[in-house]
Amino acid sequence: MPGKFDFHREEELLTDYYKSHDAAAEQIYEEKLDQALLAGISSGHSRYKRFAHHFPWKLTGALLACCLLLFGGWQMWTSDNLGRSAFHASRSDIPSFVYNSMTPKLKDAALHGLYQPINETITQGNYQVTIDGVLADRTEMVVFYTAVNLLGNAPIFARDAKFLDAQGNGLGVMVDYPSSDAKPGTPSNVQHDKFTVSFPNHNVPAQFSFSAKWGHPQASDEAHELMEFPIQLDSSKYAGLEHKIEVNRSATVGPYSFTITDAILNPLTTRVYLRIESAKENLYQSLIDPVLWITQEGSRKSLPMQMSTTNARPNELLIQFDSLYYAKWQDLSFGASGIEEALGKDLKLVLDTEKQKIVSAPNDSVRLTRVVPTEEFIDIYFELDHISDRRALYFDLDEEFTDGDGKKHTLMAGRSSYYRSDEAFETFHYKIKPGNYIQPLTFKLLSYPGTDINQPFEIPLLTGNNPAKQP
Repeated sequence: MPGKFDFHREEELLTDYYKSHDAAAEQIYEEKLDQALLAGISSGHSRYKRFAHHFPWKLTGALLACCLLLFGGWQMWTSDNLGRSAFHASRSDIPSFVYNSMTPKLKDAALHGLYQPINETITQGNYQVTIDGVLADRTEMVVFYTAVNLLGNAPIFARDAKFLDAQGNGLGVMVDYPSSDAKPGTPSNVQHDKFTVSFPNHNVPAQFSFSAKWGHPQASDEAHELMEFPIQLDSSKYAGLEHKIEVNRSATVGPYSFTITDAILNPLTTRVYLRIESAKENLYQSLIDPVLWITQEGSRKSLPMQMSTTNARPNELLIQFDSLYYAKWQDLSFGASGIEEALGKDLKLVLDTEKQKIVSAPNDSVRLTRVVPTEEFIDIYFELDHISDRRALYFDLDEEFTDGDGKKHTLMAGRSSYYRSDEAFETFHYKIKPGNYIQPLTFKLLSYPGTDINQPFEIPLLTGNNPAKQP
């Protein structure tokens, strides 16, 4: 529909989804958790991150790598839990290696009773994996595990992680993979780590299964061991904890109208829902450097966006930030440096994978760096210049592509991306089936770097103290 946001246009894995702030979780005094929570949000970006998502390629609500606007108004809090007691768990319920790996936000949630011990172990071949526990609220869960290489002196890691319901269907989640770096202070064959799993369109289930292939990162799939864990949670621990702000206010930036319907505070996430309309053809792609601002002890601090998706509510966008649930703060507002518009619709990218070059593209924003044929698939790697740690990059190919004779083919699995803080670019990775393709190959672009409209603004959302702060 003209003027409406095109929810079918993109499926994009957010490049700044769950930026690492693990470093800030170390050496934090317990009485400084509130301050450390906000400090830790932007401390990371130093370790290599891998990302994955398990959405089908053509969901009605496709995943957008866009940074979206929060506009506020007078709030109405809806919760029956403002009087909930402060602490429901003790450190004795949580292994020290699990607790020490938590950020201040996670520690707060754990000490309020949201950590659930699992302690399920599977030994297969030379590998042993234990699911130590799960920290969960309604919107997100963190799965803590210990992986042991029983006969080797190097740690093992997971690939192809899947979260399935009781019928074996995918849960439609977004998964933040742990780092493939060995953890200091542990034996060389032992790895303690975690998966962060976000549920954009339904609650964290009480029963699900987690499967993954475990082995050395450089080893083939055949050298990995597939393990599947059935997991049962007590959903009453995280029921009824959300605090909802009814907003229903709009603001206009250029031809674009943004309407916030509501915002929701949870122990592990802060989520905002909005609609976007335009008086002309809607080429809105993202906000530039979007943040939530709070005031804490007289100083203003900001939180960057974690992720955004349309796969939550019909015709609405979900924007997720880190949790503010347990922190002491005042005066919530949103700011951004401007808007990015797409270059147009129906954009295409044409490649010659044999000559390893781009034949045609909308512009030179994307570079083809290498094409690597193997027996299992052909790997295709692209690079885009990294602009900002608070800004997502837009580059996503449609699942279907055509060869030089017009014959249709499909990509293998979805896109992955990674970024190292010591590099000035971000890498995007696709796989196609092995074979001799008639060149060139033509891909429809679901998203691509656009043009900037630099118009800084800030919109207040809440004046006063954090109503969700527990006593």
